[in-house]
Amino acid sequence: MNFFLTIKTEIQKIWQVKSNRTIIKDTLLFFVATITFHILYWNANMNTWIFGPYTKEVFDFFTNLVYKASTPFISLFTNRSFDIADTSYYFYTLSEEGVKQYYAIMTVIDDCSGVKQLLQWALVMILCRGKWFGKIFYYLFGAIILLFANILRVLILTGIFSVNASLFHPIHDWVARPAMYVIIFVMWLFWLSLIDKKKAKKEEKLQEKIKYQEKR
Repeated sequence: MNFFLTIKTEIQKIWQVKSNRTIIKDTLLFFVATITFHILYWNANMNTWIFGPYTKEVFDFFTNLVYKASTPFISLFTNRSFDIADTSYYFYTLSEEGVKQYYAIMTVIDDCSGVKQLLQWALVMILCRGKWFGKIFYYLFGAIILLFANILRVLILTGIFSVNASLFHPIHDWVARPAMYVIIFVMWLFWLSLIDKKKAKKEEKLQEKIKYQEKR
């Protein structure tokens, strides 16, 4: 019983500090927003709500963007020979007669487009503290980072797939996919730290102004 009372007392002490309350509220908001976003995205045709009749065009655009940006650098991540067609990489070996023997096909599909992460990042920034002008600018900055991160993800996964296809799904599901969420989380933390620093500077200037007026 004393153990639970101790925990309750410690929680109350933490909650009494204003800065701690802000951190707790921001963190809860981030995770609730993330969970809600995924529920809606996978179960309620969120893409159609947002993009309407242009949903396919939007996904095709970003899928092709990732594919075309990745293609020139694929050879840096694998020493395997490949052909390209549509949004696929066809890996092959040459027989003794010089005939291509295809052994693996890696396709960049809509789920690789990065649209989902861009939408999630938009929701996070909408719910974040801060002025709208700054949030819009920072969203665009974060969107560029996410696009580059997604291209790098496709490059690495393609290289792994070309060497050992059995490793693709474990690394995709347990490393590459969570990495995108980590990037969003880190960018969110950085934004909040910027907001808090600006707020602290304003309070410091206000205190200096008050002290100056008292001296007069």
